[in-house]
Amino acid sequence: MSTILADIGFWGGVVKYATSLTGLPFVYGICALVGGGLFLIIMALMFIGIEFDLDALTDGSGHVSLHGISGFFTLFGLVGLYLDSQGFGVLVSSMGGIGAGGVMFLAVSRIIMAMRNLESSGNITVDQTVGAKGSVYAEILPGESGAVTIFIDERERRYDAVTDEPAGLKTGDLIEVKEVISGSLLKVTKLTT
Repeated sequence: MSTILADIGFWGGVVKYATSLTGLPFVYGICALVGGGLFLIIMALMFIGIEFDLDALTDGSGHVSLHGISGFFTLFGLVGLYLDSQGFGVLVSSMGGIGAGGVMFLAVSRIIMAMRNLESSGNITVDQTVGAKGSVYAEILPGESGAVTIFIDERERRYDAVTDEPAGLKTGDLIEVKEVISGSLLKVTKLTT
């Protein structure tokens, strides 16, 4: 089998190189292969909507993740192989691999924590709408609901709304939110300019 693969150009060179590895370079190669393979599997699962991570089994901080572990082993193996191929000894290639893997592990944990902070900080509660100004999106007839567009923290949001205005509110009228009636239904009043 390896002789067939050896005859097909690039992959043949990869197979020849992989079969020539022994000792510590073989360990580096296995780490790079397993880490890279795990990374590809995780990414493929994420693209189809399946997300599982070790972080769910720990404290939820983002410090321990399959992404971080796969990144550690991938970089440990690749940097270790590179340093070994450049003639550096066992100590230098091992420490270089561990250092590169550790940096990748920490970088991935920081990225995951930053993404979680972005998810949690972007939420707007309906209580924050009181006092916000905006405009009528869909006409609000007396005794019926319509829709308004308001701006909160420089973000545009659309909510259902009612009004006490006897004539109702027309599309484009400037409004201010007076209170939250229930759920996400707002009571608005017309702004006079």
